[in-house]
Amino acid sequence: MELKRLDPDDQRPEFSCGDCDLDEFYQIDSIEGGRQLLSVTYAVIDKEKIIAFFSVSNDSIKKEDVPRSVFEHIAKLIPREKRYSSMPAAKIGRLGITKDLKRNGYGTIVLDFLKAWFTIGNKTGCRFLVVDAYNTEEIKKFYIKNGFSFLTSTDKEDKTRIMYFDLIKFRP
Repeated sequence: MELKRLDPDDQRPEFSCGDCDLDEFYQIDSIEGGRQLLSVTYAVIDKEKIIAFFSVSNDSIKKEDVPRSVFEHIAKLIPREKRYSSMPAAKIGRLGITKDLKRNGYGTIVLDFLKAWFTIGNKTGCRFLVVDAYNTEEIKKFYIKNGFSFLTSTDKEDKTRIMYFDLIKFRP
């Protein structure tokens, strides 16, 4: 497998994960997100076929955006002298697996790659991965299985739920 950065001017190779919103992001929105410097999209390629794509951007977990108990729990993970009012994070903006290969472990492979990518060499100084996960049982179970936790309970009725993963748990 290889990883290819998809710059805004790059032609988007054919891909469908079967979710209209994710497919539209891949084909259209990822281009504008790249042009506006809001996100970077990557394709995971195997034998010249895109098997997955993801986009990432900078983010943070802000003290004022989460319940106090949650932020205190997160802050306790950091030595007192290094605590901030927001914790640096990388956001997985979108993640899609080609519909032919869903439920074959590729989503976990991509998440494990991202966990390693942001810990080995610590390229951006981020401590957490965050994702606005679709609020469906299947998607929530997928992220929980991969070590993510809910950031807050105030979004239980929303279309997406904010989840996070503490990268220190993954560091070799």
